[in-house]
Amino acid sequence: MKALFKNQLLRNILIFTLSTVVNKGMNFFILPVLTYYLTKEDYGMLGLITSVATISVIYIGFFPSNFVMVKYSSVGKERMSRYISNIFIMIFITFFVVLLALYGLKDTIFSTYEDNTYLVFYIILLCLFQVFWQLLSTIIQLEKDALKYALFQFIQVALTLSLALVLIIEFSWGWQGKFFAELAVFSLSAVFAIYYLRKNGYIHFDYDFLKIKELSAFLFPLTFYVLGLFVMGTVDKIFIANMISLEAAGIYAIAITMTIIVNMVFDAVLKAWEPYMFELLNSDSHGDKVKVVQVTYAYWAFVVVFTAIYITLMPYLFDLMIDEKFNDALLYIPLLVIGYSFEGLRKPVSEFLNHIDRVKLNAVITIIATIINIVLNYILIKKYGLYGAALATTIAFASLYFMTMLAVFKTCNLPWLMQKR
Repeated sequence: MKALFKNQLLRNILIFTLSTVVNKGMNFFILPVLTYYLTKEDYGMLGLITSVATISVIYIGFFPSNFVMVKYSSVGKERMSRYISNIFIMIFITFFVVLLALYGLKDTIFSTYEDNTYLVFYIILLCLFQVFWQLLSTIIQLEKDALKYALFQFIQVALTLSLALVLIIEFSWGWQGKFFAELAVFSLSAVFAIYYLRKNGYIHFDYDFLKIKELSAFLFPLTFYVLGLFVMGTVDKIFIANMISLEAAGIYAIAITMTIIVNMVFDAVLKAWEPYMFELLNSDSHGDKVKVVQVTYAYWAFVVVFTAIYITLMPYLFDLMIDEKFNDALLYIPLLVIGYSFEGLRKPVSEFLNHIDRVKLNAVITIIATIINIVLNYILIKKYGLYGAALATTIAFASLYFMTMLAVFKTCNLPWLMQKR
């Protein structure tokens, strides 16, 4: 049984990692093309849209895939299908609330874009479609079917990039080509997600106010946790666009793009591990808890080694993939990679808090780190420019990691010394 667990876990880690390398690799493979056809202003606009979309998507359904991931192994498929039905109700209610909120802010956020009313509507639609796709991705992850997950992700990414290239190169749509390609493909992905969930018994329509109340009690505090993470990953670009220039935001966006490769690799490993981790955490066996700690230590070692290797190889990768007009971005990547490695270290242990329903504690810690990030961005960007933004991000992620570890040590009963009973 132990050997089977290891073999299946290692197999899934390999598949998830290869899938991430291939799918995200396609994005980076076309970077030379995109950086040739798109201007710095185009990248600045795409960075601003991404920032708005990633914040908006949190409050459409309150990021329900988190509840599904954390609770699935304890409630089972039948009960989860009833929760998912009520999640759908929450998604559509919150969709209109977020739409109204963003409409009210459109002239502030997109002051330089004339058709900002239509843009806001398209962004919210994209967010809605992404929520359904995230639900499907989480379910397949929980099914531990790594090959199916890899296939679905590959098709989605390949269609998006193919359409984007056609719109950008053949029709000269600029940033609109990439944005509307994502909107079109995610709309199809959302339809397929609903079909898959319905066909495979993950939707059992049964309106239940108590379930909606339970979902809200778990997910709403968690939105501040997720929002904090998104703000920490995006607020620097907003500050740069407003305090320096849209061109500088485009340079920084390229630095972030090359940096998040490490984050993608860490996420790929965790996608394979998380379903097993929650099963082991729900077990009454002390040996299973020791296993969780052992894998966590091994993962931390992997993060440190991979980060060092990536920083060493970065100049060569940058020359191969990025147009020379963005060379200034290379100055900020090593520091950003260190910052995102702290986030990689933190991710699995933060789920320990969610597992014991300490989502409010997770949210408070993240809000504190977010405030640190915002304050430091304002101060350091004024003093050091783009390097100040990178430094603020690194300090904030490091602070978040150490605060999370302190909370886990105090609240989670895990055998960190791997002692036997």
